[in-house]
Formats: sequence, C-alpha cells, structure tokens
Amino acid sequence: MMHIEIAARQLAGCTDFVPCPARLHLGSQNAEGVDVLSFALPAAWAGKSVALHIERADGTPQSPLLLDGQGQVAVDRRLTAARAGRWMLTATDGDGYTAYTQPGCFDTGETLPTDSVGEPPSPSLYEQFVAQVLGSAGDAAASATAAAQSASAASTSAGQAADAVTEAQTKADAAGASAAAAEAAALRAEAVAPTEGPVISVNSMGGRVQLDAHDVGALPLPDSPAAGCLLRIEAVDSETGEVSTEAVPESDLNSFVRRTDKPTAQQAGPVKLAEGYGLALTDGGELRVAPAASSQLAAMTEGWAPVTPALLPLAVKLALAAVWESAGWTDADRTGARATLGAAAASALDALTARVEALELQGGAEITQHTFTADLASLTNLTASGVWNAAAARLEF
Repeated sequence: MMHIEIAARQLAGCTDFVPCPARLHLGSQNAEGVDVLSFALPAAWAGKSVALHIERADGTPQSPLLLDGQGQVAVDRRLTAARAGRWMLTATDGDGYTAYTQPGCFDTGETLPTDSVGEPPSPSLYEQFVAQVLGSAGDAAASATAAAQSASAASTSAGQAADAVTEAQTKADAAGASAAAAEAAALRAEAVAPTEGPVISVNSMGGRVQLDAHDVGALPLPDSPAAGCLLRIEAVDSETGEVSTEAVPESDLNSFVRRTDKPTAQQAGPVKLAEGYGLALTDGGELRVAPAASSQLAAMTEGWAPVTPALLPLAVKLALAAVWESAGWTDADRTGARATLGAAAASALDALTARVEALELQGGAEITQHTFTADLASLTNLTASGVWNAAAARLEF
C-alpha cells in the first residue's frame, strides 16, 4: 500500500492542493490487484466525492477511479498498462465546490511479453495451478457460507427496515398533514395581506390601530369590567405567574391619585411654591419662612419678604425714609418701635427719631433746638448776615 498526502497550501493568496509524493512507481507494467493507493485527504474534502484521473504518456485519458470511504483505490491496468503517465485528484460536492490537486506523474517497471503461446507448464507449475484452483474453491465455499449468514442477517435487517419504513411513512403522513395545514394558513394570510403599503388590519381592526394590554394578552380581563373603572392587579401567583385583576372606580382611588384641578377661593386644590416669595420647601418636606435679605430691603421692591429681628432696624429706616412726606412719626409709633426693637436698639432709634424730626420740619418753622444747613448757588435777591464762602456756596456764622 502506497500512502500519498494531499496538503492544502496558500500560494499568492489562493489555495493549492499539493500531493506528496507527486511521483508514483506502480510496480510492474500490466500488474493488477497488487497494490493499493491510500490518500490522506485535507479536512476540507470531508464528505465530498474524490476521483483519481489518469492520462497516459501518449495523451490518452482513462476513465477515472472513484476513491472509497477510506480514500483508497486499487491499482489496475488503467494505470499499469502504460509505461508512464500523469495523475490528478478532483473533489466535488454537487453544490458548486470543485477542487483539483497539482498533477503528479507515475511509471511502471518493464516486463517481458506474455501474450505469445508458450510450452505447457511443468507438473510442478500445474500442481501449483491446481492448488491455487482448489484454494480458490475453498475460498468460494467459505464465501458461500458467509453469504448465507449474511443473507440471514440481511433478512432480519430487511424486517427492521420494513418497520422503519412503516414508521417513516407514518411520520411522513403527519408531516404532510402539517404541511397542508401550513399551506392553508399561508393561503389565508395571502388572501388578506396587502401586496404593497402598510398592513391593512391588526386584530381584526383597520386604520391606525392602538393596542392595549388586553389586546396583546399582557393582562387578563377583570371579572366584572366596567366603563370608567381602572384595572388594578390584586395578586400574582409566584409559581404559575397568573395575574388576578379587578375593576376599581376612580373615586375609590382618591388617596392614590394626585388631583389635577387648580385651587380657587371656592374650591381647594393642589398648590405649588414659587421661588423667592417668602416660603421655602425643604428636602424633608417642611414648609419654612424664607426671610428677606439686606439687598431686598435696600431695593424696597419685594414687600412680601418677611423681616428677621436682625434686619428690623434697617427695614424701619428704609420704610420711614420712603414715606416721610405722607406719614408722620407719632409718639405711639416711637413707643411701638422701641418695644419691638428692645433696649439694645434704643440709641439707634433716638438717632433715627432726630433725623425724622428734622425731615418733618416745614418751611417757616421756628428753630430752637436743632440746626439745619442749606446749600445756596448765589446771594442774588437774598439779604443775609455772615461770611459768604463762595467756594463752598454757603454762609458761615
């Protein structure tokens, strides 16, 4: 037995199948049934049909030899009848795959002519011939016995095969019925399916379809469905996944549903806090007073902001300065302010009182306790005593 390996190699980016050895010596010329060629095929050829192609040295092609399941082929006279020639393997699978090996060569050994009539064989040769015939007869008898046993086994296998055929026929009938049902369903689908454009219906509904949980089977229907009720899940079975639901009127869910109506003087409702209007909601849900800052008091534009005790003197000063022309400062106001501010702010309040009284003076009033200053541009049409300071635009006494 001669072993030949077929190796797959990448040459210039393409796959080439190279035999090793590529040159075969096939023994004597015209020898037949003596040697066997055994090929080690590449993994890519598994399950494919592989054949040995032969071309004699004179260019005459021979019918190819099909390799058996072990990748072997017996050497016959298609190879050995010529002194030399070339050989090649092909692999096909019937689905478009065809591969070739690089061609190899072969040669045979020269023999003497054997087609001329020679002398009868010597007895010894004759005896050997008879022995070979008798041996062949014994082999034939043994083969007949083995054939009889094989026939019995084949009969048993035939019965099993018949049972298998019956079972296969049953399955084929069932498959045929399923195929017929599938074909009928396909015909029904084709009858209603549009040839172009969007789907014309969903769940027997046409147009722009909106599916809810019931349409797709996400939730079961309640025991007693009612219009205007909400679907509430009562329980879910952890083992089976079954969901129990009930229909609940919206009025029963007031404690769980946030109201969306706005409050009015006649009807209460939810409220929201606007930023910077004296109230603040903490992260913990507490409602607190947001006091005014000194900048807000100085601007005097945000009267809603509450005043803290620390900023109260500033607030009083700013308020009096803004309204002194229209409102007087009474003794009751002073007493109330002192009571509010406390003894610690008495000196500040006295200073503020002096300033307010000075602002409350009207023209022509007699000045007995408090001095005042006036800025004059010039002394035209004015009679006055004192020293005129032109740089400071004032009279100095």
